[in-house]
This record gives sequence, structure tokens and C-alpha cells, in this order.
Amino acid sequence: MLIAATSDLHSPKYLTQFFASFSKIREAEISLFLLAGDLAEQGEYRHFTPIYEVLKKYKTIAVFGNEDFTDKREYYKKFFSEIIWLEEQSMTVEIQGLKIVIVGSEGILEKPTKWQMLHGVDERTYQERKEKIEKLLCESKGDLKILLTHYAPTFRTVFGEKKSIYPNLGYQILETTECLPDLAIHGHAHYAKVVYGEVRKTRVYNVAFPANKKILLINLDSLIRR
Repeated sequence: MLIAATSDLHSPKYLTQFFASFSKIREAEISLFLLAGDLAEQGEYRHFTPIYEVLKKYKTIAVFGNEDFTDKREYYKKFFSEIIWLEEQSMTVEIQGLKIVIVGSEGILEKPTKWQMLHGVDERTYQERKEKIEKLLCESKGDLKILLTHYAPTFRTVFGEKKSIYPNLGYQILETTECLPDLAIHGHAHYAKVVYGEVRKTRVYNVAFPANKKILLINLDSLIRR
């Protein structure tokens, strides 16, 4: 079973490269397409339209990123309604007779950015979100569990970024949470040099397009057989 995943397209910034990458995988039998946020530059959701026209043909699930501004998210849901948008939510999809659970969220930061602090996002915001994500991970039941976030759920897949900004890139929830997913997919870390890692048997992929220069294809067969 193949899933495709990407993020941080910041359309139209990486639009040409996205289509060049898509042309190489369009014949693959993709069962699920996952998007880990920051889909349009500066929240201009209309720039997402060309990508949507391609991805609406797939079973596509997405979360929002920090540049998918909160006041624009209802527009994404309205105009790109063939995509399922998750905000601190989980859903189960059945693929090839298997129940695949996706827990989706923008994710958690260890430390809010200065901009976020000025706009009412503080450490309590992320603590509450952490609790929601952990609750969803523990309550969700299926053959395979995927955590889909924009921010990194570990720092292992942001290596290459400046260490001083790690707290603004994610939070090490995979190192601390009781209920682990089988697979974690995130974006946000554009300059990461390490885009794959394992944390307590959870496979983690940083799918940020600027870091990978392509859409990632992930084979789930070995995970399903575990």
C-alpha cells in the first residue's frame, strides 16, 4: 500500500516543482494522499487551486500549517471540499480492507514564536493541543495509526535547521506520549538534512517539499505486517 505525502508548497512558490514531481508518480497506485500544511503562501488559499484540481482525484487528508491562517481555514474547507481537513481530529479510512486511523493537527511547538505571542497564542495553547492529540492517539483504534501534523513531533527530523530555533519547529511528543502512532508525518522544517527517523518504533517522515525537493511515496506494507 502506497501513500503520498508532502507539505510546505507555499503555492505558487513551489508550484512548478510540485507538478514536476507529481508527473513522476502519477502512474503509481496511491491509496492515500496526505498534506502536512503550509499549502499556500501567506494564506492566499486561491493559489492552492491548481494543486487541488490534481489531488481531489485521490483520497486526500490534510492539516493546516502556520501560514494557512486561521481566518482563512473555513475558505479552504468550503472551496476545497473534496479534501478532508483535520484540526485536532481523527478519522478512519478503510483501504484494502484495513482500517487506517489518521490523527490530524497543526501540531505543537515547544515555544510559541514572537508573532504568535503577540496574536494570543501562548504555551497554554500548545499544552491544551498536546492533551487533545494524546487523547486522540489513545482513543483511536485501527490496523494502522498515523499522526499527521505540520509542526515536527520530534527533533530528529529537523536536524540541519539552526538548533536555536528547534523550539519553534516542533515538540518532542513522540518521546513522551503514552500512546504512539505507527507512523508520524510532518512538515515545517524546510532546511532539515535528516528527513527520516524512528522514535520508539514510530517511523517519522519530514515531508516538507523544500527539504525533499519531491513528493514522498511511503510504502506501508512492512508496517502493516508488523
